[in-house]
Amino acid sequence: MKRLSGGLVLVGQLMLVPLATAADSWSEAFVNGAANGQVAAYGTTTKEKGGEREGFISGSVALAYRTVPFYRLSLGFGAWATTRMAQENDGDYRAEIGSDAIIHQAYLHYAGEGWGEITAGRHEIDLEWLNDYILGGSAQITPLNNLELTLGWAGRQAVVDLDEVGAGFSRLNDNKGLYFIDLQYAPLEWLTVNPYYYHAPDLFRAPGLRLTAAYEIMENLKASTTLQFVKSATDSASGEENGDLFWLEQTFARGDFGFGGGYLKANSKGVGLVDSFGDQSPFEEGNRIYEADAKTWYLELAYEGKALSLTALYGQTHYYDGTGKPKEKELNLVAGYGLYENLDLELIYADVRNNAESDYYTFSQALVYSF
Repeated sequence: MKRLSGGLVLVGQLMLVPLATAADSWSEAFVNGAANGQVAAYGTTTKEKGGEREGFISGSVALAYRTVPFYRLSLGFGAWATTRMAQENDGDYRAEIGSDAIIHQAYLHYAGEGWGEITAGRHEIDLEWLNDYILGGSAQITPLNNLELTLGWAGRQAVVDLDEVGAGFSRLNDNKGLYFIDLQYAPLEWLTVNPYYYHAPDLFRAPGLRLTAAYEIMENLKASTTLQFVKSATDSASGEENGDLFWLEQTFARGDFGFGGGYLKANSKGVGLVDSFGDQSPFEEGNRIYEADAKTWYLELAYEGKALSLTALYGQTHYYDGTGKPKEKELNLVAGYGLYENLDLELIYADVRNNAESDYYTFSQALVYSF
């Protein structure tokens, strides 16, 4: 499932606070540090065909602080608090908001001189198959202008966003963690080559490759082609089958408008647990795209203006459920509007229909003020 886009952007910005020049002492580093955050109201409702309406309304505050570097070292802290304002039924709020308060950032950051950076502790990460916040260590190494290497280890993980907050930082892979390597290389101005490798001991090993070509077909008509394949070899101790995933996406952009589509195909046995710690679903819900023998296509139309953004996406997934091959259809409608400076409104509607399960729709709204 996609993370709420407004929450994702704003939370990510909490780590990117502007900093002054290096400090001469730790006391100066703390005094001259920078803070920012967000205040938000969020509401969601879900209605299954023939069932009761579920949902809640919440308010949240997120704050983050980062010191000025001292000997290239800086400290970062972040806290997120959520409160229930209303709910349709008992337990609706707690089903999604596992903790009313969480320290989601607490890290030590080292900025190398021209070669990259290292972060250790609780910090945000956004890789192909590892998202949200982790407790661990990661390094971004840039030996060349067109080459960036990200590698590290995650021992725990937490989801922290407007629509979902975990109960805490949960252990990954029974405390064995997840190792990851992600290489971004641009041999040509229009081409990005992205090989990666994930290893969860006693669970799976997953090498993958993502190729992205961005080019201009004619004046004012830009295009992007993305091709990705990942293959997972599961450990016998996991009790799961090996799997793989193929993903092709083609998009076009002309002025403020964009359109495109994509196709995903999972192995007849599934994707081999590669989606266990994060994914990059094109859908808001995307319940079945990684199921065994899943074949998915989707089309998207988007508009991005100065203050208004609109997106419509429709797709279908055929998958194997153990006895047959049902079909799931999903329609997404997303609207974002900048009401005032630093005040944004986002509306998300998803309609899911499955010929073997109950149909349902979900509608969420977020009003976010960032500072």
